[in-house]
Amino acid sequence: MPSTHTGIAIIGGGVTGNSIAYHLARQGQRVLVIERAGIASEPAASWASAGGVRRQGRHPAEAQLASEAIQRWPTLAAELEADLHYRQGGQLLLAESDSEAEQIAAYVQQQHTMGFSDVRLVNRTEAHELVPGLNSQIIAGSYSPIDGQASPPHTTRAFAQAAQRLGATYWTNTTALSLLTHASRVTGVRTTQGDIEAQHTILAAGAWSDELALSAGLRLPIRTVALQMLLSTPAQPGILQPVIGSLSRKLSLKQLDDGSFFIGGGWPGDVSPDRRTYTMRPASISGSWSTASELLPAVAQQRIARSWCGLEAQSIDDIPFIGPAPGIDGLTLALGFSGHGFALAPAVGRAVANLINGQPTTELEGLNPARIAHLK
Repeated sequence: MPSTHTGIAIIGGGVTGNSIAYHLARQGQRVLVIERAGIASEPAASWASAGGVRRQGRHPAEAQLASEAIQRWPTLAAELEADLHYRQGGQLLLAESDSEAEQIAAYVQQQHTMGFSDVRLVNRTEAHELVPGLNSQIIAGSYSPIDGQASPPHTTRAFAQAAQRLGATYWTNTTALSLLTHASRVTGVRTTQGDIEAQHTILAAGAWSDELALSAGLRLPIRTVALQMLLSTPAQPGILQPVIGSLSRKLSLKQLDDGSFFIGGGWPGDVSPDRRTYTMRPASISGSWSTASELLPAVAQQRIARSWCGLEAQSIDDIPFIGPAPGIDGLTLALGFSGHGFALAPAVGRAVANLINGQPTTELEGLNPARIAHLK
């Protein structure tokens, strides 16, 4: 089977890989995306994600990307010519005790230090005005008014479609078997559809990235985790505007346009031995539902309509690896987003495209994969 030649091969058709493809194609690059299944299909993270578009609560190394991304989200649907189910309803992190209120006050100051000057401390009255019907124990919160939510599958597919309109090629239902190397350089990808020779390769395969990196001799300090999501039956729309979280509980709670409550927050499932599927944990289902119901009693009036997990790549230090692979030429990494990469996708795609084109990317310095050497 003859080899296929391209300028840039991207392994992984999730929201990150597709954003990178879109931004590179917009710059006139020849791009080929390899995706082992369909775009945004189970159990990939971009199919399963809770869809929070948040800036507050970021690691300082992500702050510049988060600020850029949050500014782009309001116009991203028009840019991609697609409905992303985006809503800028804010994000509210809640405190339920005096000690937690003190922690929230310090947390708000940390957000200001990162440049998020509009994040503000709210008292009990303001929190209940933002979310009528909150548990009466809520006494304070950190409110970020320009955060929000969107649909990960819709956004992932929108980036892919926009990339294809600009000339990017997609090989879906195609497994990347290994990286092709010569000396210390990656020269392409071996796939079930044949070899691809590329001037540059980008590894953005999420939970399955470590297997491919190892084929080039690179051990990635990531592990696969199964993160649970719950969807309720529809309640009356408009009960909940911001996304809410809790300082001391695992919770990401939002309401969709049809009134359903969408609940995440990091409750685990179990990854299968082959890392291709998962099993749910009954304790996680009941724990997540109880947490959401306790903080917003309106949730308890509904029932669970669906439950599922997505498989995520969690890095050892909980922030992604974005940049040149250490010790390997021709390979760039964009992986290890640890359950909070969706909101960053517009900025990550732009930054990686600029990096490939040799432009300055100081916003990626704290996420440089060179730190892998110090994490093992």
